Amino acid sequence: METLIEIKSKKYNISAKAYLPDKDTGLKEIIIACHGFAGDKESSAIKLLGEEMIKEKIGVLCFDFPGHGESKVDGKMLTIDNCIQDINTIEEYIKQNYSVPISIFATSFGAYITLINIARNKKIYKNIILRSPAINMANIYRYKLLREPEADYKNRGYTILGFERELIIPYSFMEELDNNDILSIYKNNEIPQMYIIQGDKDDIAPIEDTKKFALMNPKKVILKIIEGADHRMKGVGELEKAIRFSKEIIIKK
Repeated sequence: METLIEIKSKKYNISAKAYLPDKDTGLKEIIIACHGFAGDKESSAIKLLGEEMIKEKIGVLCFDFPGHGESKVDGKMLTIDNCIQDINTIEEYIKQNYSVPISIFATSFGAYITLINIARNKKIYKNIILRSPAINMANIYRYKLLREPEADYKNRGYTILGFERELIIPYSFMEELDNNDILSIYKNNEIPQMYIIQGDKDDIAPIEDTKKFALMNPKKVILKIIEGADHRMKGVGELEKAIRFSKEIIIKK
């Protein structure tokens, strides 16, 4: 069963969507699903995850980051702190309404935010699954996503990005990314048990960055590489492989 909901946070309402099994079948667990930059809660990966997890009596709760999808606020609210607040607000909503374990499934930019949140707030989840994580989000933003010279962006004070929805993003967002480097953050923070799924032909988030991160704690970071897959895993069967591996992780515990 798919249900659209609004969840109140400290600053604004969060547009969210829940994939939940029928009440009569019970509920074993809920997964918080985080989309990537310029994506939204309707991503094909989240939809497939939700449909598969319902079969196992496991729910998925996804949402739109600030300025994305059906978010009620614009790109000016797209900050690392606000994104972290959104994840934690969703987590509190689950705790208040359901007495089940919580896992997290996060893609690209969502994975980047998740990693910062885990380090900063010592978050503990039953399972942590990251798909195509943006380990070096600053470089990805600067060299893959930005559509104009950085000098122009800085002088104007904002840039316009996005696909389905136009995002007006202040230059301060780039400065935040520069000041929150994942490899630097985890030099002083323990990496918890987690699983990373990524294509070896990722054209946005280099697999080399992920391998550097994994080597910081190889006993805790399990890397599943999908041969030939790019960042979005749009090749035949690639996304299905990623979700199947995620499902195996979730249901085995």
